This record gives sequence, structure tokens and C-alpha cells, in this order.
Amino acid sequence: MKRTIIAVFLTTFLCAVSLTAQSQRINEETGQKETLQYFLGAYGGLTINQHRPEFGALPGIPSCCPEYNPATTLGPTFGALFELPLTTKLRLQTRLGYSSLRGRIVTSENIGNEPVLDDGGVPTTPDRRDVFSEHLLETGLPMIVLEPTIGLQTLDLLWLQIGLRGGFVLGDGMTQSETLVSPDGYTFLDGTTVRNSFDGAIPESNPLQVHAVFGLGYELNTRGNFSLVPEVRYFLPLTNVAAVNWTVHAFQLSVSLRYGVYAPVDPTIVPDTIYVRDTTIVERPNLREDRVVLASTESDESRRREGDVEYRTTTIRESYVRETPRPFSPDVRVAAFRTADDGTLLPLDKIRIEELDVIESYPLLPQVFYGEGVAEPTSTSQALLDPSAAASFSTSSLRRDQFDVYRNLLNIVGERLQKNPKATVTVTGCTSNDGSEKNARDLARSRADGVRDYLTSRFGIESNRIDVVARLLPSSPANPTTLDGRQENQRVELTTNDPAILEPVEFRDRDLTISPSKVILRPTVTNGDDVDSWSANITQGGRDLVMADGDGQPKDVSWETQPEVSRPSSGDAIRAIYTVGNSIGQTKSGTTSIPVDYATLSVIKARQEEGKQIERYSLIVFDFNSAQLNATNQRLMQRVKQRIQPESKVKIMGFADRQGNPDYNRELAKRRCLEAQRVLGLSDDRVTIEPVGSDRLLFNNDLPEGRSYSRTVQIEIETPIR
Repeated sequence: MKRTIIAVFLTTFLCAVSLTAQSQRINEETGQKETLQYFLGAYGGLTINQHRPEFGALPGIPSCCPEYNPATTLGPTFGALFELPLTTKLRLQTRLGYSSLRGRIVTSENIGNEPVLDDGGVPTTPDRRDVFSEHLLETGLPMIVLEPTIGLQTLDLLWLQIGLRGGFVLGDGMTQSETLVSPDGYTFLDGTTVRNSFDGAIPESNPLQVHAVFGLGYELNTRGNFSLVPEVRYFLPLTNVAAVNWTVHAFQLSVSLRYGVYAPVDPTIVPDTIYVRDTTIVERPNLREDRVVLASTESDESRRREGDVEYRTTTIRESYVRETPRPFSPDVRVAAFRTADDGTLLPLDKIRIEELDVIESYPLLPQVFYGEGVAEPTSTSQALLDPSAAASFSTSSLRRDQFDVYRNLLNIVGERLQKNPKATVTVTGCTSNDGSEKNARDLARSRADGVRDYLTSRFGIESNRIDVVARLLPSSPANPTTLDGRQENQRVELTTNDPAILEPVEFRDRDLTISPSKVILRPTVTNGDDVDSWSANITQGGRDLVMADGDGQPKDVSWETQPEVSRPSSGDAIRAIYTVGNSIGQTKSGTTSIPVDYATLSVIKARQEEGKQIERYSLIVFDFNSAQLNATNQRLMQRVKQRIQPESKVKIMGFADRQGNPDYNRELAKRRCLEAQRVLGLSDDRVTIEPVGSDRLLFNNDLPEGRSYSRTVQIEIETPIR
């Protein structure tokens, strides 16, 4: 029987826990469904214990009772409870509390012919009589009980409960006695009316009392989450109290007060999205067409619960910017300025172009330079002509360029020898006398023979007019310890009995001088925040004089008017154009026009203005590290001296090559200038000396002829003309 009850209980429990809790209610305040999570509460009541002893004596305790009768005893019960809904009609219940198996068992017995003593006087002889005695067995058996049960809703509010109760016995004390009730005035043989007394622990008691639980409860709802449940429970014993057949059946009349904990059920979500858009229209630079740009996005969510439906509304606020192209309309203005003597900028009202009568003389460097170990004239920088070209060669066809004059040295000498049949020339071949040219006299002669052969074959100069000499180092050698010096020593030198053969080449031309020599163009741009590039163009008559460009805002352009590439050359107005652009290629321009006063020599004469004649003589070629004029240069200086008029302004500039210390070179250039001043016989107040030295190299100093021409003095004579 007990096994069957336990099996039914466990089967019911396992089935129950496999279900899902669905106890729900409607919250009257919110209108929302709520799911019951669990109950917490307390209970209290009265236990009716029914002892069913089937024994007359406990082991080891004397007793004359044939068998104790069943007895009923009342006892309190109370404790805490916890209930977990498994379904709407099924709950898992647990109680922890206090109860007891308290019992008072009284059994009466009629005993015939029992020896007793008369209670009056001193007993002497036992008297046998029929007596009536009462057997008493009393125990408390307090317990801490744990009651796991399953509650099943059968009718509307009626709950059937089934489960187990485990009782942990806190004390197993008992008392036992047999009392002589009648006849009066008699005692047992020991002289007392009570025998077989015992006060102690129940022998072989069971500390764990297990009962099957069957119950009914009627659930009365109160306000809020509280409920009151009157209930009755029956406890079927599954264990004995002790090692005899002693069981206790119990009925419990109690009331439990429970507090239900509810949680809202997950609502049905109804989402919604609301877009709130606003658009601002702005003008933007560097746009070709309209565009819409998302500037910012904000979102927030609101929730509204109506019963079991939750409305979730997401509001997205988007701010857009409609960008429209802003017209590219910067105001570009251009102004021209000149620089005053004190460095300040003054507005420029015009540019004056003045025509000058220029006489420019270029000296002949009578030296032809060769590469190391080379003797052929074709390896030099000389412009060698074929016979037909040589026949038509004319010095007057040369350009006003020092190097162009030098490259035609052999052609000029050939032409002049043709025109001066009495003149002779000496061709001296030289070497560096170092390395592969050490003691190479044959190389020196080969170099001289090559020059002679060119003059005889191209210009028909008789060989008896050309004397060929071979030597190692030149008579005035350059520094042989340096590469530059050795290159200059690898040469052929030309000397003549007629100074006219090596006379400087003189050009007479008309030059232009521009005033001011520098013009500053300054742009001003307003409403040009989107300008990211610029260009400037200065033109005259369709000819580009200056071009410049850059990024960002436009900048000043400095225009040097004297160099040939940027020099205006007519009376047409100068047009300066500044163009600004943005990143998408749109442009806007501003212009200014600068009048030009073009004063030719005839105009100057007609206006009775004072003109100028400029004479430049670059004719003083010095030997290496020397400030002395040789005899040829002394004679040429006399010609220069004759050209200087009392009202002339003379400027002497001295230069040096790259060899040596710059400070020393400036000092050397100064000595060369002073030597020229001395030979010209000019006082200090009539001449301006500029010793440049090697601070500014006139020609390419990687070439030996460039270094030779850099060792020079330039004389400029400015003479007023009317």
C-alpha cells in the first residue's frame, strides 16, 4: 500500500514538472495579463493525532498492559509555505513548519484475584481481590516537518493535495505508569497504588516519521495578491514510532495565507516607425549640381502598453541639407606697383621703354681646349665648317653672345687672315703634362697640326703663314695640381704678328632699357572663399612675358622687366590677367592694363630729350691668378679710353672663376678693376667699381673656356646723346 502511494505521488510530480506554468490574471489597474510566478505564505492549525498501538509493552520496559488501546490527541501546527504553479490547475507545494505526534494513551484493565494490601495500618497478609487498574503511555514527539505536495485544482476553487511529509523528531521522551483505581484503600504489594513507572526515551524510536499526505483546500481570494485557504489534510503513516507496531494517523485542520507574486506576461509587440524630416537649403561653393546631404540623425523610442499589446514607436528625426551651387563670382582686381628708393610700393602709372644705342665688344680667347689625350679639332667646342660654309662665313653674322663668338674663334681667325695676307699666326700645342699626357710632346704637335690643317683646308691660308710649335705646359699655365687647371692646360694657343687678327668682335645694336626694372602685380579678391588655385599672365601684343600660378589665394607676382625673355619690346599696352579658380574648374578673371611709353632714339630726339649711348667692353681677359694687363690688352684699353667722354658715366665690374676662396676672389677682382681704372686714367669720382669675384659666375665654370672668360673685367660707358 505504501509503495503504491509513493509511486502515484512520484508519477504525478514528474508529470507536473514537465508542464509549463500558465496561471494568469488581468491586472485591474493596468489591464495587463500577469502570470503567477509563485506563492509565499504561512499556515497554522490543529492536528488530531490518532495513535494506533498494537503492543502492550515497549522493549526493555516492564508493563502489565495486555495491549494499549487507540487514542486521539490534539496538537498545534504552523509554518511557512511556498507554491510554484506548474500549470493553471497544477502546483508544486512545499511547507516547512512545526508539528508533533503528541499522544496520551490510556488503557483500563480489570484484574481478577490480584494480591493487594490493605492500606489501613501495617499490612500483614496480602488479600486477593478483583481490582481495576489504568495503564498510561504519554509522549510529545515534536517534529520539524517538510511537506512537498502536488496541488491539483478539481473544481472551481477546490484543490486536491497529495504528497509526502517528512518529520524530523526533535525529542522522543515518554512516560509510562499503571495506577490502581479500585478498590479503594488497597495498594499493590509494594505499598503504592502506581507500579511499572518509566520516564525516559522511547526505546528504538524512529527519528524520521514519514507520512503520505492527502488534503483538500478551498481557495478564498482576498484583495490584491493575498488568498486565504481553509484546508484539511490527512496524514497516512508510512513508518512506526518505534520498533513495535505503533503508528500515528493524523488529521490537520488549518488555514493558510498566501501572497501571490505575479509578473506581466510578455506583450505582443506592435512596432511602428515615424520619420520626421526637415530640409535646409544652403548655397555651397564648388558644386556643379544640387545635392542632398544627410546632416544629422536622431532617434528615440516611446512605449505604450494597452493590455497585452505594447506599442513601440520609433521616431527618427533626420535633418537634411539641400546644397545648391553657389555662383562662382569672386571680384578679382589687379593693381601694379613699383618700388621706391626706400623700398615702399608706389602705384605704377606707366612703363617706359627707352631705346639705347649700344656698342658691345666681345674679346677673343685665343685658346682651343681639348679632352685628355685627344688631338682632333672635332672633339673641341669649336664650330667647324665645311669648305662651302667657310667660303661664305662672315663675323658680322654672329649673334651677340660671348660663347657664340668663342665657338667661331677658328673661323674668325681664318676670315681675318684672308683679309690680311701679310699677317701670320703661330699655333702652339700644349698638354697638361700629367697622367696620359705626361711628356706627350707628339700629342701637343698633333693638336697644333689639326688647327693648322683646318685653317689651310677651309680658308686657304698658306701653310708658310702658320708656324706650328709643340710644348708640354703652356707658357702661362693654369694650376696643374687641380683638375680644372689640367683641363685648361690641354689646349692650343694662337698668337699673331698682327693684333687685328685677335681684335675683339664688336657689335653695334639698339637695346631697350625698361623703367621700372621691377613691377609688383598685386591681386585683390573679394567674395573668394572658395578660390583654391590661381594663375597670372603678363602679355604684350599676344606675347607672354611672365606666367605664374599657384594654389590657394592668389599671391603677388614680381616681374623683372630687364631680362630678354620677360622684356616688353613695343609700345603696346601691357595686359596683366589674374585668373582664379575653384575645385570644379570654374574660373573668374581680373585684368589691368599698364600703358607703355616707348621712346625710340628718333622719338627722344624729336622730344628733345636726352638719350643714352651704352658701350660695353668685355675685353679684358686675364691670365690665371693675375691682375696684370698684357701688351695686347694695354692697346685695347687705349681704344676704350678714347670712347670715354667728359660727361660719360663709367662702371667697372671685376669677376673671377670658381677656383680659390671667395674672399680672395673678390680681392683679386678688385685689383683687376683698379688696374683697369689706372690704365683708363679715371679718378674715383668718375667711376664705379664693383668687385664681384666668384660670387656670381658669368659663364659655365664646368668648361675651361667658361672659367677663362669669367676671369674678366667688364667696362660699361653710359654717354648722354642729344
